[in-house]
Formats: sequence, C-alpha cells, structure tokens
Amino acid sequence: MKKRNVVLLQPQVGDMDAFRSHPTPPLGLLCAATGVWQDLEVRLVDQRTAGNWRDALAGALDSKTVAVGITALTGRMLRHALDAAQEVRRLREVPIVWGGIHPSLLPEQTVRHELADYVVEGEGEHSFARLIQRLATGAAGDDIPAVWFKRRGQVGGTRQETLLDFNDLPPVPYSLVDMENYIQNFRGKRMFFYQSSRGCPCRCTYCYNHAFNRGRWRARDAERVLEELQGLRQRYDFSLVYFLDDNFFIDRPRAMRIIGGLGKLGIASSLQGVDVETLARLSDQDLDFLEKAGLERLSIGVESGVDRVRAEVLQKVGDIQLVRQQLSRFQGRKIIVLGSFILGLPTEDSAEMRRSMDFALEMLRLGKNFRLPQFFNYVPYPGTELFARLERQNFQFPSRLEDWCDYEFDFAHMQKHHPRLRDALERICFLSKFLDSKADDFEFTGRTLRVLYELYRPVAGARLRHGVLWPLPERRFYQALNWWVKSVRSPTGSSAPR
Repeated sequence: MKKRNVVLLQPQVGDMDAFRSHPTPPLGLLCAATGVWQDLEVRLVDQRTAGNWRDALAGALDSKTVAVGITALTGRMLRHALDAAQEVRRLREVPIVWGGIHPSLLPEQTVRHELADYVVEGEGEHSFARLIQRLATGAAGDDIPAVWFKRRGQVGGTRQETLLDFNDLPPVPYSLVDMENYIQNFRGKRMFFYQSSRGCPCRCTYCYNHAFNRGRWRARDAERVLEELQGLRQRYDFSLVYFLDDNFFIDRPRAMRIIGGLGKLGIASSLQGVDVETLARLSDQDLDFLEKAGLERLSIGVESGVDRVRAEVLQKVGDIQLVRQQLSRFQGRKIIVLGSFILGLPTEDSAEMRRSMDFALEMLRLGKNFRLPQFFNYVPYPGTELFARLERQNFQFPSRLEDWCDYEFDFAHMQKHHPRLRDALERICFLSKFLDSKADDFEFTGRTLRVLYELYRPVAGARLRHGVLWPLPERRFYQALNWWVKSVRSPTGSSAPR
C-alpha cells in the first residue's frame, strides 16, 4: 500500500545560480520537511535540477498526495512558482501551500490568489507540519497559528505568534535530496550549505529580516553545530562550509569556537552575513585566528558609501570611516571580503549614487581578495521600515502576486517615473556583475564562460568608471547566454529570462 506523501517544489531563482556548476540546495523546503518526513513520504521537485520539471511534477503527484508546498522569494522566482502552481492545478485537485519570504511578508495578499489554498507564514518547521497532519486526516487547518487560508472568498488566519527555539529544532533532512546536485566548488573545495543561526538584531530599514525574525537572533550551540557538521562531512565529503547565517558574529565566543573547531577538523568556512559593527569588535588577533582556522570568505553589507544615506535612509550602524577601517584590516590577507551595495534608494540623488559607486570601486582596488557581487537596485520589501515610509507617501505597490514578479535587484522599479535614470541604473547593475575575480572562486558551468567573463571584465570596469552606459549590446548577449545555460541544464523545463 502506498504511503501518503507531500510534494515540495523549488522554483527557479532568477540569475543567482546561472553560471555556477550547481545550484544552492533548497534549504527552506528541507527545513519545512523536518516535521513531516518521518510520517509521510516527501517528494521534492526542483525546477533547477529536474530536467523536465513538468514531467517530474506529474510523476510526483498521485492519489496519495496530501498537499503541494511551494516556496518563493519576491521577484522572478514568483513567476516560476506561479507556473508550477498552475501545473499542479492542471494535474490534480490537491491543496497548494505557499511559504518562504514573499508569502510570509504578504500572507493575506498571497492566499487570495486562485493558485493558493494556504500560506504558512515565517518558520515552517512546526506550522507546516501541523497543517499537513490536518490535511492528511481530511480536517481543515483554519486555526493553526501562522497559517492563512480562505473560505468562501474570505481570508482568515493569524500572524506568527512566537519564533522557534533554533537550538531545539531537529537536524535538516538533507537525505531527502541528492546533495551531489548541490555541492558547489569554491576555490577547489567542495562546499556544503548550512545554517547555524537565524535572525539579526540590527534595525536596517531596507531589510526584510527584522520583519521575518522580529529582530531576534537565535542560534544552535557551537558544540552541536560542530557535531552535526562532522557527521555531515562523513556523509557528503565536503571540505568547506558556507554558513547561511544572517549575522554570524553576534556571539563572538561562539563564532570563534565554531570556526576554530572546524579548522581542527580540516574544514574551511565561508560566512554569508557579517555587519561592520560586529566586525569592529574583533581584534587583529581574532582575524589572524580566523584566517589560520580556514575562514575563506565573508560578506559585509556596506550598502552605501554616503554617511547621510547610511544614517538617515538605511539606519546602518557605523559611518563610512568605520567601514573603510574594517575593510583595510583585510588588505594582504587570504580571506576574501565581499561588499554589497544598493543604488536607487529613496531620497538618494545621482551624486550620492556616484559616490557609492566610487567607494565600491575603491574597495576593489584594496587587493585581489576584495569582491563586489554587483550593484543591487533597491527593492522595497513589505514589512520593512522603508516600505512603510513609501506607503505613507502614497507609492503604489502591486496588489496582485503576478505584479511582484519583476521586483528583482536587476530592475530599478523605484525610478519608474524617471525612465532615463531607471535605464541607467539597470545598465550599471548589469556592468557591475563583471568587476571582480569571482570567476577565480567558483567553478563556472564551462571554460568558455570563464574566458568570456575575464575578457569582458576590463570593458565593464572602463564603462562604469567613465559612465559609458549607452549603447550596451552586450546585455542582450548576456541574456541570450543566460537562457542558453538554463536550457542546457533543463532542456525542456526552463523558460527564457525576463
């Protein structure tokens, strides 16, 4: 007799993984599965790895399917998620449950959509499990905290009441997927993705994290982290851990124990989230220790090179002089430092944008170990302070799920009434993808892509330094190349980039 099952669907994520050898693992869905995988069969369909994902979805759905769970970020990922939900509706009458960042920030708007039956807001380990258990018995999930629904055209539900104790959650069930599909190569090391903490106490006005995690930082004990990673290394044979933490150095002693403990195991590390203020608390001796223990890379959210914008618009802690001081501490080190920058922020004028760009280019000149992923165009996330400010100023945001699909970092939506500036920002965003040595870090999809990247780097840098943004025929070439890469990976399941 077949076991009841739940199907989880990971949509395409835009350009984030376009030119890497493998995509990042679907950790959000795997976390949601922690409460159900031992009672029901979990069938995960990933649009990025499934070849023909429509066939894979059709094969996963059957009469024993209790529900389909779909995750989504704001932007193009929503479009792919809607395509998947439409296909589910065509194939079988089964409840569709949405989760992830965007549905959590706008649960009522999301659940009103005809392709949504439920929305699980925020962390899904407990609420998603309770909903699936109800649906498996034929009961309704109308009174579960953090679960939204609609009945007879009316939306119901309650906001998430409490955050989970991250230290009490069971291990992520990586075994539900073939992790070889997600092991990336970073500087010659097999890289494994892992989250040891959630949340960030900073109150940056542009970041959804404060709304999603309510300004609380929660972490697994260092000893448990090391024990888990040691066991995972035996299973998956990796030599580097990429920590997906929002702000890794909040608890400095814990952070040092983890990095040092991994170093003793011969495992290197890379950090997604680090802010300037916590970095300033580390001594030079701490940095020496981290480098010796195998810290390969860290990311810093600089966001702006202008003090007024940092203080008044973003409410970032620390002025640009502190940022410059912290960056300079990594000159001559082996640790790669990635700095992120946002352009097109509310009240930011053209001169301030130029100063941020100049500061980013100055950062790259500090040494070969400095990186700039790209200039990100400002995206107003619901639930953030900047979003609320714009609403008070009567800025019109989408009222339908479909209209959020183009709210991507590549697009300057905030400048829709200034088409010349909007076009310029989107061209700057494109050119900035090619400024650093990221081709030396990640194993690209093929040698040809790496050669093309390196040949174009000086051209992109010269264009940005001198403001030569028109014409830009290479952007069309990039879009065609991006589409080709996706089609090679997924011959019949991909769609052209928007």
